[in-house]
Amino acid sequence: VKGIMTVHAAMAAAEAGADGIVVSNHGGRVLDGTPGTIDVLPEIVSAVKGRITILIDGGIRSGTDIFRCLALGADGVLVGRPFALSAVTGGSEGLVSTAEKYRRELIQAMRMTGCHTLKDITADKIKVMK
Repeated sequence: VKGIMTVHAAMAAAEAGADGIVVSNHGGRVLDGTPGTIDVLPEIVSAVKGRITILIDGGIRSGTDIFRCLALGADGVLVGRPFALSAVTGGSEGLVSTAEKYRRELIQAMRMTGCHTLKDITADKIKVMK
């Protein structure tokens, strides 16, 4: 189920038998007052982690963003717009370049925090600023 932005919606999806959710505002961050997906992720993770798969999208612009999402409990991270733009402006070479950029940045964040595997990425590796 895509478009989950609240604990209530996440719990409803889990109770309805969904295998997973995508924490997503469908690009709605452009609207005043709409929270970013990473802002609502921790409370959703607290409510349904282990019951269903939790994916996140929206505003993911670097490998460090991927690291943060995984640290906050997402099981996976979806990246759309940067790859779409890469395909339009650079074709397959642009896609490969963007994927490599994300990979390098994620690996760098992992090295700097002592994470050898993706499972090593935990909330204690980041500081959430309020």
